[in-house]
Amino acid sequence: MFLIIIHLFKTEYKDDILMALTSCGIEDGCTFEGMNLQKILEHDYPLFRGLVPSESDKQRFSILITATVDSMETVESFTNLLNEADIDIINENVLQLIAIPVAKVIGKGVDWEK
Repeated sequence: MFLIIIHLFKTEYKDDILMALTSCGIEDGCTFEGMNLQKILEHDYPLFRGLVPSESDKQRFSILITATVDSMETVESFTNLLNEADIDIINENVLQLIAIPVAKVIGKGVDWEK
C-alpha cells in the first residue's frame, strides 16, 4: 500500500486530476487548498521579494491531494490517464506526485491478511 501526495500547482487542472483519480478507483482521498510558500514569503516578508526567484505564471494558490492506493500499478495508471488527456505533468510543472510506502493502515476495513 502507498500514500500518494499530489501537490497541484496549476489549480485549473483540479477537475481533471480528480476525474483521473476516480477513474483509477482512488476515491477515498482528501483535498486541501492553500497558498504556495513562495507567494507567502513575497507577500508577508518583503525582505524575501528580491531573494526568492519568481515566475510570472506561477500561481499564488495550490491544492494538496492525499489518498491511499493498493499498488504502484494504480499510480502508473493515474499518470497514464493524465498523459492520455494531454496533461504533461513532467514538462509543464502541473503537479508533483509523491508515493510513499505504508507499513500499516488501521481503519476503513483494511484487511491485512491478504
